[in-house]
Amino acid sequence: ARAGLFDKRPHTSNSLEYLKMGGSPYKGENFYQDAKAVADGNLITASSAGGLLFARYILASLDVFSDDTLEAWYKYYETGDGKYFYTLMQTLPQKNTTGA
Repeated sequence: ARAGLFDKRPHTSNSLEYLKMGGSPYKGENFYQDAKAVADGNLITASSAGGLLFARYILASLDVFSDDTLEAWYKYYETGDGKYFYTLMQTLPQKNTTGA
């Protein structure tokens, strides 16, 4: 917020009040979103409760996984449901173990 990154771009934090009490002038109130995490291009912000969604946005921005793999990864860690673990494993590329 101090650097002005939030002045004209969608963002989040622990709360709007938290950003306002930061000591430096906060000018991004019109762009604040009450969400666990917000992605706006290469600016990704999160509240302290938004670590998992923040990680999802980072992985998506870096194009680490296919969309199917990323969705299964997120659902597994969001819910802990084993069915998403198996879906995740099925979406990963298979390693060639034959040496050919």
